[in-house]
Amino acid sequence: MASKQCTVCDKAAAKYKCPACAAGYCSVACCQAHRARLCDPPPAHSDSRPPPAAAKPADDGDGDGDDEEQKHRLRPEDLQRLDRSARVQVLLADPGARALIEAVRRDPSPLQAIRVLRQRPDFEALAQALLAAASGEDP
Repeated sequence: MASKQCTVCDKAAAKYKCPACAAGYCSVACCQAHRARLCDPPPAHSDSRPPPAAAKPADDGDGDGDDEEQKHRLRPEDLQRLDRSARVQVLLADPGARALIEAVRRDPSPLQAIRVLRQRPDFEALAQALLAAASGEDP
């Protein structure tokens, strides 16, 4: 799969996509620059759903900002541990688990969706396995 360039700086590979318009960007700085330009969402599909709101950080009312989010962002070594975790691979092999993750990804309030889904034992098991693997506690 060919890596696309960042649509903002055009210097690095685009690792992330804007949820509103799907433009690729490489970093938090490029994301913020993209948002500042008021990106336009792609044309609506044939379904009757309203277009997604402009991309902005989810505010769950706890006062966390971008600095707090950046502190909790996974580093490349964390992602490698997730990739090597047999437990995570087994849990993600379940189409139901992947559907739950996709539901969180598409939800306009992903933090709230995660809070609700963590009441489900299957989702909580996946969340705990992901946390353990990313922190290096996975056997």
